[in-house]
Amino acid sequence: MPYCCEECFSNKAIKEFIRENSSTMGDCEYCGSSEIPLILVQDLGKHMCSCLEKAYEYVDEGTGAMYDSEDDVYLGPDGNEATLYSVREILVYEEETFSDITDSDMLAEDLFSELLTFEEQKDGVFNPFCDIDSSCFVIKDNLYGLEGTQIYHIWELFKHTIKHYNRFFDVDGVDIRSKCLERINIYLYDFIADIDIDTVFYRARELDDSIKGISSIDPYKELGPAPYNRAKTNRMSPAGISYLYVAEDKNTAFSECRLNGKRAVVAEFKLKESLQIVDFSRSSFYSAGSIFEDDYDHDELWISSFLKSFVKEITMPVDDKVEDHSYDYAATQVIAEYLRSKHYDGICFKSSVGEGKSYVFFCGPDTEHTPKAYPYPFGDPYLSNMLPILRPFTEWFDISNIEVIDVLNDGKAGKVIETRTL
Repeated sequence: MPYCCEECFSNKAIKEFIRENSSTMGDCEYCGSSEIPLILVQDLGKHMCSCLEKAYEYVDEGTGAMYDSEDDVYLGPDGNEATLYSVREILVYEEETFSDITDSDMLAEDLFSELLTFEEQKDGVFNPFCDIDSSCFVIKDNLYGLEGTQIYHIWELFKHTIKHYNRFFDVDGVDIRSKCLERINIYLYDFIADIDIDTVFYRARELDDSIKGISSIDPYKELGPAPYNRAKTNRMSPAGISYLYVAEDKNTAFSECRLNGKRAVVAEFKLKESLQIVDFSRSSFYSAGSIFEDDYDHDELWISSFLKSFVKEITMPVDDKVEDHSYDYAATQVIAEYLRSKHYDGICFKSSVGEGKSYVFFCGPDTEHTPKAYPYPFGDPYLSNMLPILRPFTEWFDISNIEVIDVLNDGKAGKVIETRTL
């Protein structure tokens, strides 16, 4: 029986498997290496079959593909032609399995030539891996794509549970919330970003009768986060919990507040200390890794697509005609509070109504500038001091400048009417 060695392969996981399972020392007939640990080709072939089955499946075994005899092609559920692979194509081109010094043609044939015993062959047992040049494999679940993955189902179940079943606790043994949040947490690392000191953000509001002029107002009160008892439902925070929502530029701030064609007062927030946030405006790409690795997770093939759709969904605009958005925002509010529990300072996302980025920071109003911001005026001062509150935004930000600006009908900044430097 033939033997091969780790030098025949470029894949690290296969090399490691050979080292751990070699049965003898000698010369390799496929790459010419001498006095090296060898493994029986038949044993390695069986292992490689089990690895291939992690990511590829025989086209006629419930893949969703249908054979079109007229055109002699397989069609997926969407009506498009399915992409078929042979074992040789997978090993040589998709997985780039073999090293340059080996006779890959001969080795590939020998690896899969003795998968069936003589008795199995006599009984007509079929093994699609035996014919390495037959294009009869499709990527597992590929014909259904993202919708066939576990994480997609977990996210859909999570949204349904939060909106229609239970919002605050996992009840009746249904722990969809924790499963979804823990799974998403695995993929957050590429979205983590540090924001430097002196970074500037903008927050705007309409100049109405409550603001007579910017020369005399307290901008930390008028342009800071809303008092707790006046905090409305927002994308990342439910009514009663007040976070700081800002934008990276003035035009985005105007768009977020729907100030087209109005006169606005806008404040410039300058960061006083570096913060760490989850930046969903970033692009992220995940690789599933090698099918020959023990921890290969086939769902990873679709994680990049899932994250793209996930970010789009949690930042998409809702119907402005609906007065109560608590239903629409339930899932994103849970996500935001989960990230806050992980000690991130905020979230960044592409504005759904403007061209720039929007930010939500997990800090609240400053009670020094807004004495009535705290909604529980208990008579017992000792009890009041025990109540937890969000960090005031003034610990993280200074307001360095405020302006009155005419916002054009297209939402862009127009004429500056008045400026005040603090």
